[in-house]
Amino acid sequence: MKSVARFALLSGYAALVSASNVTQSTCGNPADAVPFYRSYHSANVDHWYTPDVAQINTYNPQGFALQGVAGLVFITQEPGTTPFYRLYNSALTDNFYTISLAEKVAAEQNGYITDGVSVPVSYIYPTQVCGSIPLFRLYSASGQDNFYTTSEAERINAIANGGYADVEIAGYILPVGCT
Repeated sequence: MKSVARFALLSGYAALVSASNVTQSTCGNPADAVPFYRSYHSANVDHWYTPDVAQINTYNPQGFALQGVAGLVFITQEPGTTPFYRLYNSALTDNFYTISLAEKVAAEQNGYITDGVSVPVSYIYPTQVCGSIPLFRLYSASGQDNFYTTSEAERINAIANGGYADVEIAGYILPVGCT
């Protein structure tokens, strides 16, 4: 009995040490993370996100207003990160973001297209590791808008007062100020 208990204790310790080593070795370098800007077009009821300041300078004169930085993302593949794709449906005037290749393909079959390029808009963590925080995805059926936020208070307010429903955690990004 003692040997079984000792084995279980040692196995648990080995798993804990192994998990912590995996987490440390699969983190991207926070110094490589860049701001993930959020803009909103009130007339079209459309949220739009990008890590590219030049894109903000292009899109904001078209009616988008910069709302701030949602968090930090990577613009190149980093350890432990996965592609975060941006798709757009012109009939719905809706931008949609996903880490799921299956969801990306399904969206493309329903009228969404990538933004003229087949590369992801950024790279984010698929699980909560490396000090990352959830990027919540919400959806407004009346506004046909996908909305993403890292703020729990903003998420709750959008559900209670903005007509949005919880969809999922889209992925995990680094908080502002972590670099």
